Amino acid sequence: MPRRRSTWGSNTDAGGGYRRLRYWADEHDGRGYVRHSKTIKGTRRQGDEELARLRVAHSQDRPVPTVRQAYETWWLPEARAKVAAGKLTERTLVNYQSRWTAHVEPALGSMPVTDVRPRVIRDWLQGMSAGVANHSLVMLRQVLDMCVLYECIDTNPARETIPSSVRAETLERDKTVYDLEAMTGALEAARGTAAYVPAVLCGIGSCRVGEALGVRCDEVEAVEANGMTVAVVPVTRQVDRDGRVSERLKTAGSERVVVIPEPWSLDVLEAARRDAPGGWLTPDGVGGPLSGLAFNVAWRKAVDGAGLTRIPLRNLRNSWRTIMRWELGMPEDMLEKLMGHAGGGVSAAYYDRPRAEYFADVVSKAWLARREAE
Repeated sequence: MPRRRSTWGSNTDAGGGYRRLRYWADEHDGRGYVRHSKTIKGTRRQGDEELARLRVAHSQDRPVPTVRQAYETWWLPEARAKVAAGKLTERTLVNYQSRWTAHVEPALGSMPVTDVRPRVIRDWLQGMSAGVANHSLVMLRQVLDMCVLYECIDTNPARETIPSSVRAETLERDKTVYDLEAMTGALEAARGTAAYVPAVLCGIGSCRVGEALGVRCDEVEAVEANGMTVAVVPVTRQVDRDGRVSERLKTAGSERVVVIPEPWSLDVLEAARRDAPGGWLTPDGVGGPLSGLAFNVAWRKAVDGAGLTRIPLRNLRNSWRTIMRWELGMPEDMLEKLMGHAGGGVSAAYYDRPRAEYFADVVSKAWLARREAE
């Protein structure tokens, strides 16, 4: 349906010669300055004229919300609705709220949204670490997006270009990845530690960090493929940095199987045969799964202790993608499916829900071809 907007309201075709007008006003009915809708019979021009009259009558009573009011009035209710609808995990909401409480609200909460300018944002980000700056800026962007939606501001200043001096120091995340040689060396350094098996699942199997920690021993299966014993590992849940288990993955498409080739598959299968407390493939020793925090600590100690270059755990998955595409030559559409991405087009339709045996076949062939070429 065609829509015509102004900076104050909207005038849309409602069908049958009618126009639907939406605008902001305080009708003094106890609700305050809220969004209203009005349907009139007439042309677009007549709708514009009525909208202009309404603006004259009501635009001057428009209060400017603070960043805190925008968060509490619009962002938080919508986020909670997304959790209820299954579009956002409870844990993700908790993370967003933590960012708000720790970094956004203390500095910007009491500021009118019209006063949040790019320079204010730049000064606010100065001195933050890369991770904190990125997460805090994402939170602020989402809150101010709601202010644009409800026409409190015309554009979102948090989406404008941040000066390079700030971006270089605070906003760039470490994008370093391993090639196969470096990956092999780092995994060997982690062998025998709590970080080894989950690092294999990430760096050799494409798991996200939380996914690698959520596997149970009885779910791992040995499959013979082209003369190679691979470990087929289902990804159905994830564990957060504090060790909390969630049966909901990042996206619906994230539920999949990953395939670990030899020699790492033999270690994963051996770990699955152990009588670990709680039945977790990566146990914490007291009946639960290893937490993301403990995984990170073990990874840091192992790799740093060996004098090797250490990359962030999240980059192991990126390294897997790089290795599989550029060193093993696997096709993009297959890699997308192995990573739990939805994909699109004919290829995605062809690879839709392939059997575990099919994944085992193509992955084992890719690794065998690599070894034959060495």
